[in-house]
Amino acid sequence: MAWTIDPSRKSIATDAMAAHKRASAARSWFPDGPTVSGLYMDDHFIGSKVGYTTYQGQVSVPLWLPGQGSATEEAALADQDVATYQSKVQHLVTAVRVLDLASEGAILAARIANLEKVSDVLGRTMNDVQRAFHAGEVSATDYEATVTEKEDVDGTLAATQQRLEDVRADLESVTGLDTLPDLTAIDGRLLARISTKLDPTHDPRVQLAEAVLVQAKSSYAVARHSYMPNPQIGVILSRQEQYQSPWDTQIGVEFQVPLPSEARNVPMVMKEVQAVGRAERDVTQAQRRIRSEYRQLRNQLDTATQILHHARELQEHSDRRAANLAEAWQVGEIPVIEYLRARRTALSAAERYAQADIVMHASIARMMLMSGNVP
Repeated sequence: MAWTIDPSRKSIATDAMAAHKRASAARSWFPDGPTVSGLYMDDHFIGSKVGYTTYQGQVSVPLWLPGQGSATEEAALADQDVATYQSKVQHLVTAVRVLDLASEGAILAARIANLEKVSDVLGRTMNDVQRAFHAGEVSATDYEATVTEKEDVDGTLAATQQRLEDVRADLESVTGLDTLPDLTAIDGRLLARISTKLDPTHDPRVQLAEAVLVQAKSSYAVARHSYMPNPQIGVILSRQEQYQSPWDTQIGVEFQVPLPSEARNVPMVMKEVQAVGRAERDVTQAQRRIRSEYRQLRNQLDTATQILHHARELQEHSDRRAANLAEAWQVGEIPVIEYLRARRTALSAAERYAQADIVMHASIARMMLMSGNVP
């Protein structure tokens, strides 16, 4: 849905269409349109009585320099390839953007669920502490600590809900809907199929850098074949008249060949040489960056799996400890402060588990995207 409404999609498609038409135009016989010129001369304007009159018309066309036409066509086709890979890269960027928003939204939604659960438990605890305080069974310090903990959780809950709404607004601007995508359906069973396809050379970002290099080399070839302005050849028709004399008509051929100049050629060629150098640099940097990114992605998935296992154990033990301390507090064995600390620890453990679970699913989804499985 995000790619369907992405405004850059139409822009890139327009670039590809324009490059295709330029390639078609480069197959024409002449690099530019014909030039039509005319001349009229008459000595009557200066008061002469001889009566000379001249009419002259000329049609000329420019000519391709050797290899210039094919080089221009190849440069246009290279531009078309760049637009094609730009579309793939933008498609990937859009998918990663949606994945990032979905991951952030899922983490916030899980945190809200945990905070709401803790807020409900603390609400009941605060009521019990309040009654015990009025009965003189607990100190004012315990009561204030309970109220402070409840207010802190509720304030965090409100701030987290606001952040989730911001994520939903961003998601709506990208996809047209504010519904959070479900990442839980993406699991490790997909890794066996996509891990062998995770090849940096097939990454569209590397392919785009390589296409830009081909584009730069094609532009350099055009500059090398444009070592002088295009020569022109044409046909001249001239008619001359003198008073009481017959007309004299002439037909001839005219050509113009501008000579090469280093003042024109060297800056033009060196500009393309610099572009080739920058493109070669970008290809090397893109290959290194993508290889590093893939390695980090695999490590992130392995680490997330391990963290998820430990976070699950931590959450289970923290919940049991908080439940046991809740019972101990109710019978007066421990102060309420100890129970509140245990409840805070359980909340942190639950948030850590939810984040690790979402990071694991998001890492699998990112590996799918990088392997070319872009919706």
